[in-house]
Amino acid sequence: MKRVLIPIDWSENAERAFDWYIYQLHKKGTQIILMHFIEATKQKEIEQKEVKMLELQEVYETRLLQLKIDHQWVTGVGTNPGEHIVRVSLEHDVDMIVMGARGLGKLKRTILGSVSDHVLSKTKVPVLICKVI
Repeated sequence: MKRVLIPIDWSENAERAFDWYIYQLHKKGTQIILMHFIEATKQKEIEQKEVKMLELQEVYETRLLQLKIDHQWVTGVGTNPGEHIVRVSLEHDVDMIVMGARGLGKLKRTILGSVSDHVLSKTKVPVLICKVI
């Protein structure tokens, strides 16, 4: 069985990447692994973000159930979403990663780094990055 990892959040870019994959690339028999990362370290903040994450999970899982697409949900917590994406891709032996790009400018990307840049440089599987234009 093929597996595709799709990191999601509330962003338009994540939703666009999900939609593009579902309607342009998805093949029957491929499992989608939806992944959400809670970027937080303090317990109170984690708990608040977990409530919102459950809403997000329901939105995406409802769509996948309606489309009868096999899927799995994975959640991570910490300070480095890029590392988590790479780790999940290895743990679940995925064949591809499909993700949105936040579209940071050159200066912000240089100072802050970029999740998509990190994933591209650390993973050994194809990565499709969708950006809202």
